Amino acid sequence: MKSQHINFTEKAIAALPIPAKEQGQAIYYDSGSTDGLMLIVTYGGTKTYYHYMFFNKRPVRTKIGRSSQIKLAVARARAHTMAENATKGIDPGEKRRENLHDITFKQFYETIYRPEYSIVYKKPRSVVNDDSIFTHHLKDFHNRMMLGIKPVEIAKLHNNTKQTHSPYTANRVLSLIKHIYVIAAKHGYMNGHANPAADITKFKEQTRDRFLQSDELQRLFAALETEQNEVFKNYILISLYSGQRRSSILSLRWSQVDLVNGFIYLPDTKNGEPMQVPMTNQLRELFEKINHSKNSDWVLPSVRSKSGHLEDPKRPWHELLRRAGIKNLSLHDLRRTMGSYQAISGASLHIIGKSLGHKSASATQVYARLTADPVRNAMQKATDKMMEFVSDSE
Repeated sequence: MKSQHINFTEKAIAALPIPAKEQGQAIYYDSGSTDGLMLIVTYGGTKTYYHYMFFNKRPVRTKIGRSSQIKLAVARARAHTMAENATKGIDPGEKRRENLHDITFKQFYETIYRPEYSIVYKKPRSVVNDDSIFTHHLKDFHNRMMLGIKPVEIAKLHNNTKQTHSPYTANRVLSLIKHIYVIAAKHGYMNGHANPAADITKFKEQTRDRFLQSDELQRLFAALETEQNEVFKNYILISLYSGQRRSSILSLRWSQVDLVNGFIYLPDTKNGEPMQVPMTNQLRELFEKINHSKNSDWVLPSVRSKSGHLEDPKRPWHELLRRAGIKNLSLHDLRRTMGSYQAISGASLHIIGKSLGHKSASATQVYARLTADPVRNAMQKATDKMMEFVSDSE
C-alpha cells in the first residue's frame, strides 16, 4: 500500500488513478492542510476522505465522507474541527460516534448505510431494490430516531406488509431493517442496544413452481410469430433456450457469446461466480441469426435506454401473454421452464442446478418432484406389466 503527499484540489482528486486490485488501495495526505486530512482510493474506484492523527499516543482514523458526496472545502472544515476537538482532549472517533445517537432512520440510511455499505458491497440491482423498499415500505420510520424504533413496531410493519403485499415482500422489508441495524452496530452507533428486528421471525415463503405447460408453449410461440418488436422477441427466446436470469440476458454483450465453441460467458452472476453456459442448437441458431444483422455491442440493443440495451420488458411481456391467452406467468418463470423440462426429461438436480447457476441445493429443490416423475412413470409401467401376468393367471 503506497502513500503520497499531494496538494488536494477538486481537480487533482478527480484525476487520481484507480489502484490495481492486487495493490488494494492508495493513500494520499493533504499537503495543503495541517489538520490531518487524508484520502483513500480503493481498487473499486471509491475515493473517501478521512481525518488521521495520533490521539493519546495511538493512531485514530475517522471517516469523513466520499469525495463524490461532499466538497473538499467541507472535508477540510470537518478535519479542522476534529483537530481542534483533539486539542481539547476529545477523541475524534468517539465524538463522531456520539453524534450518531441523535440520527434519524432516514439520515442513517442516506448518509451511512447506502453510501458506505450498499453502494460499495451490493450489486446495482440490489441497491435499487433497497431504495425501493426504503422509500415505499419504511416511510413511517424515516423521521424516527434510530434507537426509538421498537420491536413491536417492526413486527407490526412486517405483518401489515404481508397482508397488503406478500410474505416474500414482508420478509425483504424485515431483512433490510435488520441489516441497517447490523451496520449501525458496526459503526459504534448501537452503544449496547439490541437490534430491534433481531428476534422477529420471517414468514414462511411458498416456493413458486410455475412453468409453461405444453399447450402454453404452443400458444406462446404462436404469439411470438406475430411479435413486431424483434429485440423483445429475441429476449424471450434467449430466456427460454438458456434458462439464465433476466439481468444476465438483458446486459449480454456479443463479446460474451462464443459461437465457435457454443458457450455464453457470464462474468458476473447473482451467486458471485462467473459462469459458462452451453448453447443448445436452437440458441446457437438464434444467435447466428441475430449476429448477421448486429449493429451494436449489445445482443439486445435499445436506443431508448441509458444503458444502450433492453432494460424493462414487462410491458411487451404482458401484451404477449394477453395475445397467447396465458395467465399468472412471470418473466422469471421462463427460467423456471428450462429447469422444469430438464427435470421432466430425467436430468438430476445437480445437473439442473449447474445449468441454472444455483449456488445452493435448496434453490434447485423445487424441481425434485419433477425429476421423480420420469422414475415414477417407469416404475408404474413396470408394475402394470407385472400385474398383467397376475391377471392372466387368475
